[in-house]
Parts: sequence; structure tokens; C-alpha cells
Amino acid sequence: MTYRDLKNQIKNEQKVLALKIRRGKHLRKPCNRTDVTPEDKNLYYSQWGEGDGFANWKIDSLSYEYRLKHIAYCTMFFKTPYEEIELFCKESPDFDVVDSYKKEWEGLLDEETLRDCA
Repeated sequence: MTYRDLKNQIKNEQKVLALKIRRGKHLRKPCNRTDVTPEDKNLYYSQWGEGDGFANWKIDSLSYEYRLKHIAYCTMFFKTPYEEIELFCKESPDFDVVDSYKKEWEGLLDEETLRDCA
């Protein structure tokens, strides 16, 4: 896989993740839950029946995953320092997870691509 292919794949994954987050935020309000699909039930509804059954923690975890992948994407492909990615952030991210995303993505690249960049 080339850098361009990998960048496009990651961008598409981020778009899907962003759609899930937006859909989940929309479903937070009980009045918006009239058009819940089976996929929404699997993704956003708690099996333990807390409150009304909607799991807000799932949206928070999806948002945190998106944030970490965004940081990894920017630092890997554009060599952007973390300080320029998030100017005003209350908590620092888990850089071990960011590094694990970068290692996973580097594993998807062809050896020829890695040799050309070195």
C-alpha cells in the first residue's frame, strides 16, 4: 500500500467515525429517538438498561478514539507537532495509543514505500 492509499483509507475511516459520533449526539435527546435503526441499537444502546438505555459513554469513547487517530494522522503524514494540532486542550492524550496507531499504519505500508522515504 502506498502513502496515498493509506492516507485515503484513514480519512475514510475517520469520516465513518465522525458520522457515528454525530448520529450518537443526535440520539442523545429522547425526542430524536423515533427513527432508531437496529445498527443504532447495537452501537448506542446499553445492554444493562441504565436510565433510558442510551449509553452516553459510547459517544465519549468514539470521540476520544477519533481525537487520538487525528493526532496520529497529523503527526505521521504531515509531521505536525502536537502543540500545533491541539492548541487549547484540558487533558493530554495517551501518546502510547497514538504511537500504536502509527505503528499499525506503518505496518500496512509496502517495504518499497518505506525504503523510498528513508
